[in-house]
Amino acid sequence: MDHFDRSIVGDKAFTFQIGTLSGNPVASVAGLKTLEILKRPGAYEILKQHGERLMTALANALDGQGVAHQIVGDPVLFDVVFTDAPVKNYRDVLKGDAMKAKVFNQSMRSSGILKPDSKLYTHLALTEADLVQTEAAMETAARALVA
Repeated sequence: MDHFDRSIVGDKAFTFQIGTLSGNPVASVAGLKTLEILKRPGAYEILKQHGERLMTALANALDGQGVAHQIVGDPVLFDVVFTDAPVKNYRDVLKGDAMKAKVFNQSMRSSGILKPDSKLYTHLALTEADLVQTEAAMETAARALVA
């Protein structure tokens, strides 16, 4: 651990290290609480159900507009790549239509869904209203791709 402290090992032996919980006690406590919550019975089943529902809604919205796409990932962490080619690795992701992704993500945000440039995460706090709002935003975003 000394190598992460420049004042102990100096510039030559110093190793830069960064991470979500690195040196942040609030983030560490939040991470520990998250792990505690995830141990509750049914937690992973709920996450999977939410994700499967949203993955299906996303596929249906894009299929309905005739937009070529691949949904990649797992129900708890997934994304859409705008391509008709199979996506097997990161290089395949880079071949996707970046402009369509930008339009889609911006439309999602305009509909009140915080969709980052990559990945959708499901979580246990999603309500039925949240899921319905997300599904509607996906429909709107799919239409924006063909407008």
